Amino acid sequence: MDSSNKDEITRRKFVKGVTGAAVCCACLSLDRVTASEGKEGKTSDGNARVHLAGACGIFCGSCPAYLARHGDDEQIKLKRQKISSSEPGKAVQGIPPVNWMKGLLCDGCLSGGELAGHCQMCNIRLHALETQENSRCSGCEELPCYRINGLINMGNYLHRKEYLPNLKKIREMGLEEWAKHEEERWRCQKCGLTMSWYDPECIRCKEPRSGRLFVLPEDI
Repeated sequence: MDSSNKDEITRRKFVKGVTGAAVCCACLSLDRVTASEGKEGKTSDGNARVHLAGACGIFCGSCPAYLARHGDDEQIKLKRQKISSSEPGKAVQGIPPVNWMKGLLCDGCLSGGELAGHCQMCNIRLHALETQENSRCSGCEELPCYRINGLINMGNYLHRKEYLPNLKKIREMGLEEWAKHEEERWRCQKCGLTMSWYDPECIRCKEPRSGRLFVLPEDI
């Protein structure tokens, strides 16, 4: 069987998993929206922050580069202290180093604002902007394609394993409901602070990572 047939089978499996689901994704305006953001998961006009739904399906609101710009002031200070005081540790499968994205700032890959360097050049984001009505892979008939599979396997980081499941949920739930769901899922269950992708505990109150998030290795 050639590679094109394998890709087609994989694509059919993905589409079959969401057959009948409503694609209720609102079109995203690429005007800069960060100035109107609130801290409680909505913009100043009461809408969900749908620009935090990345083209690949990741929740940008918990990205270290996003939180470095938009996180709680105390959170930003504590995270910087942690990075500067951390010693190089042993490599852990699927986990980036603690200083990963150090110095990077981002408004979210579909915000229309400032982007981290790797987001500016991301071929997933650029291709979706050109071909998809809502600028995301969730509406693409070719999903999963070689582009997103290649990104998932690049570095084998755990947060990338969420891409395809999240894109399915966006198709099923609609963009706004999914964004609200992710805002809540990534909040500390004790103090409400937004957790970063690889935080084993809340950086403010030390509450252990929620079981609603992807599981980290025990030796992180």
